[in-house]
Amino acid sequence: MGHPDFPPPMIDKMPLDKALEVLEFIPTPLVYQRKWDDLEFSAAESFDCWFLMRDGFCTKRTACPPHDVRISTPIAPIELMAAIYRLWSEVYAPKESLDPFLLWGKEWIDYQQEIKKLIPPPPTLWAEREFLRHCLNYIEQHIDWVDDDYDIVFSQSSGQLRINANKIELYCPARGNWIGETTISAKKLFRGLPKRFIGPAVMLQTKSDKLIIDGRQIPARWSECDVSKPT
Repeated sequence: MGHPDFPPPMIDKMPLDKALEVLEFIPTPLVYQRKWDDLEFSAAESFDCWFLMRDGFCTKRTACPPHDVRISTPIAPIELMAAIYRLWSEVYAPKESLDPFLLWGKEWIDYQQEIKKLIPPPPTLWAEREFLRHCLNYIEQHIDWVDDDYDIVFSQSSGQLRINANKIELYCPARGNWIGETTISAKKLFRGLPKRFIGPAVMLQTKSDKLIIDGRQIPARWSECDVSKPT
């Protein structure tokens, strides 16, 4: 899907009050206001942040309470319009609007979803809980990390999670995709690990400069592997 043909001001980052003006909000002494269909939207600055608010809406059959979301600045008007479309569609879906601003908001959401599909997922493994805990306990018991820190390397080999620490190499049953290596400080790992893992499998995931283990984020280093070489 190609980039939608939005007017240039819609995709330029700008202060939020300027973005509201592009979307034809009306300034008042306290807030910016605008209606779409019978829904009143307003935006206001409070304690160094902005809030976008949608009024409540009631009919004989349905009731939608007021809703507000925090909005960052600077922001592109099309990003703000996407947030407005989401709030609008909570009330009116599956109705389709012919309003050009709402259509732009929906098109931007659809476009971002297409872009997201092109981005490969982060390296992720699901490791057997008890086996992983046993491996980590074994390393902690045999190599002291309190006085002398050392690196622990996580990688994948033959459908298993491989854990290297000094001369210790352990394998844990795991499924997923992990084409690379994550290196982490033993001190940071053992201090950051949860006391107990939740569920039968533990998710390990690498994102930029951190390793996520069962929801805990720990600083780490990721390096790609040469896929042409066997592991």
